[in-house]
Amino acid sequence: MRILILSQRYYPEPLPKPSELAEALSQRGHSVTVITGFPHYPERRLYPGYRLSLAKREIVSGIPVVRTFVWPYHGRSAIGRVLNYVSFMCSSVLGSLRTPPCDLIYVWHPPLTVGLAAWAIARLKRAPYVYDVQDIWPESAVWSGMLTNQLIIWCLHQLERFVYDGAKHILVVSSGAKDNLQSKGVPSEKISVARHWVDESIFNQPSDSEAARVRLQYHFADRFVVMFAGNLGIVQGLEAVIRAAELLREEKNVLFVFVGDGSDKPRVVALTQQLRLTNVLFVDRQPMAAMPAILGSADALLVHLKRSRLAGVSIPTKTLAYLASGRPIIMGVHGAAADLVRRAEAGIVVAPDDPQELARAVLELYRLPLSERMRMGQNGRAFLLKEHSKESVLDEYEAILVRHSLRGN
Repeated sequence: MRILILSQRYYPEPLPKPSELAEALSQRGHSVTVITGFPHYPERRLYPGYRLSLAKREIVSGIPVVRTFVWPYHGRSAIGRVLNYVSFMCSSVLGSLRTPPCDLIYVWHPPLTVGLAAWAIARLKRAPYVYDVQDIWPESAVWSGMLTNQLIIWCLHQLERFVYDGAKHILVVSSGAKDNLQSKGVPSEKISVARHWVDESIFNQPSDSEAARVRLQYHFADRFVVMFAGNLGIVQGLEAVIRAAELLREEKNVLFVFVGDGSDKPRVVALTQQLRLTNVLFVDRQPMAAMPAILGSADALLVHLKRSRLAGVSIPTKTLAYLASGRPIIMGVHGAAADLVRRAEAGIVVAPDDPQELARAVLELYRLPLSERMRMGQNGRAFLLKEHSKESVLDEYEAILVRHSLRGN
């Protein structure tokens, strides 16, 4: 089968799913081509070795990739975001003219504008598209505070319906997300709940010596490390985490560590400095290869999102990497993500945007015997291997894509 993958972000950006899917499908004998933008996320500037142009061809891990023009921006400015999204929407359609015929287009969403590009490319290629909805727009843009204009919100709702109507099939990450789309008129049979996966061969439990090396490198000493790793964005609601650290400032053995970058990082760093907190440490974004040892150096791993109805239907992808690391999880998200941690018996669930409850959960884990924390971590690892291993989930993805391609009809 000939598959065209359309994703505004792609390796080396820290969004592994599109590239892992491309490589896995290629290894299974399918012919895969990718259209994506020039890498800049979440740095807000082009990665070293890249220069903006209308289009550039390259080979990434054996996969032909066409990179097309994108305005490099990932900040809080609405104008900057619009330029970022619309520039790729337009350039990707033009870039599709430089790709071979295909039997199916797989589309990674967000942003919603990529769906409009998918619709246009599908007409040019005379091929159907399967739409993988990771965040539900425009609700997620409203939730983040990035979008407040009611006219624009209405227009995006109309665009959302248009994109869903045009898709041959739609993938979502949870039953709650499926319910959301059904409430908007999308037929149930057009939607599949597709589990996240993580490459357990990469996110393996590090050895004690690797974890000790990281702890020495970042001067964790013998402190109890609560780590948040990933995008430090608006929707993560990290002010609540800083406020929890403020409540625990007298607990000298507890350290909050943030690993990554994002649009809200400057504000969160400024708040930490304003409160003069010495129990908070920021580490710059690290290469993916370094993350297993970094996650393994923590005593507890934190997931947190701002409180919202929409947050309850999502499962942050970092959750699976956390499970793979074999460390207990503090889940500051309600809904699907909380249910996953409960089913795995892999940690503690707390209410989002509640610094006091988060502080209590940190102390609860800190005071547990090491053997109990290790049990939680091992539960999480075992659950991951059973429910979210890469090969088993990819079997499902491949079957869905083949079924809805031109060759599956």
